[in-house]
Amino acid sequence: MNSKYRIRRAESPDDAGKLRHHFDRIFLPEEVGEFAETVFSHLPGMKNERWFIAVEEETGEIASAFALIPWTWEMAGIRLKVAEMGIVGTGEGHRNRGLMRLLYREFEATLAEEGFDLAVVQGIPGFYRRFGYYYSIPLEPHIDIPLHLVPYSTGEGDEDGGAYDFRLAEEGDIPFLLGEDEGYRRSNFISVFRDGAHWKYLLTYSPKIACGSEFWIMEGREREERCYFRISRQGFGAGLIVSEVSEGISDDALTNLFAFCKKMCAERNKPYIRLNLAVESTAAKTAISFGASVGRPYAWQIKIPDRGRFLGKIAPVLEARLKKSSLAGFTGTLRLDLYCEQIDLCWSEGRLESVTSGRGGECEKAFFIPEDLFAPLVLGHRTWRELQDIRPDLFPAMMYVGPGVDSASDKTVRLIDALFPAERSWVYEQY
Repeated sequence: MNSKYRIRRAESPDDAGKLRHHFDRIFLPEEVGEFAETVFSHLPGMKNERWFIAVEEETGEIASAFALIPWTWEMAGIRLKVAEMGIVGTGEGHRNRGLMRLLYREFEATLAEEGFDLAVVQGIPGFYRRFGYYYSIPLEPHIDIPLHLVPYSTGEGDEDGGAYDFRLAEEGDIPFLLGEDEGYRRSNFISVFRDGAHWKYLLTYSPKIACGSEFWIMEGREREERCYFRISRQGFGAGLIVSEVSEGISDDALTNLFAFCKKMCAERNKPYIRLNLAVESTAAKTAISFGASVGRPYAWQIKIPDRGRFLGKIAPVLEARLKKSSLAGFTGTLRLDLYCEQIDLCWSEGRLESVTSGRGGECEKAFFIPEDLFAPLVLGHRTWRELQDIRPDLFPAMMYVGPGVDSASDKTVRLIDALFPAERSWVYEQY
């Protein structure tokens, strides 16, 4: 059925222009082609072989393509190797021919060969479930601030408005921005790690494209305070999108930031300010306190290619949680039964000695969890009880099918509570 197509990777810099043309035909007036070309040529970590392409043999034109965009995320200080399946598009005349599945086989093989811990997607609802991606970290919460709630100026007697100066960030600000990132990562269980090269990309290339952003520095005139914030040029909704704000920003600085954004709304014909930030962040909580509305957040779609290896990698996180619980020093086996596979977490005096495939037979401490709920649980998106509200097929064995032992003697629930709580996580973009 697909003999008319050839699957390949990008081969030379010439493919950057071909990919731009391909995505423009699909997405214009959204300038996805410009974004793809910029990522191809300039994003740190990108290589030709990161682009998966289906070419029509007869015409030589690209029929379908997407990128493996490499990220580094952190989970409580542990660096995670992450592959985003991004910039995805199939030409209208080539759809429903299985091209995306053919390309995805190549992508999945790369995940295994290069040992990626997570594969992630920001894409459209529903489609990526067929490839094993499930909603697991908050994304796009739509915190909207009506302009009438924001004063134009909070300065006392300053004709130019406010006690802070605002300017666009420059490369010389990168050491400061790296420090701000450290504060952001400390405030979130899962976060993104951006090094100096990524910040150079963000300040050099991101402001030049329609899908990019502006980064602003604000500095106090009378007090030593410096903060930053990010304005996205495109996004969902008609508002002015603020997609990053210094984690430790003061109340006075934040009020002045909102006043500055209100002026920017007037200049750019934006009807409201939208915060694309973690609901638990200082900026979001402040905005909500004075009347901003909060929509229903979307979520990152995430796949864990090797579940056992991932649990072994985050062993320090699990051990630290257990140490703080009533089960510190626990020895024994906790089994996660995913129906399609079993994973045994083998503990000795509070240390996770090994993570193995289930050895068969019964396990005294077993927790049943459908594979589509594994990522939301272990990544801290929801507690098991929250997930069980809509999925009764997630449960400690004793609850439905256990041998009828006294519930007080069963440690399964307490272990799951301790090892997999809900956490605050937020991922800033790296492009």
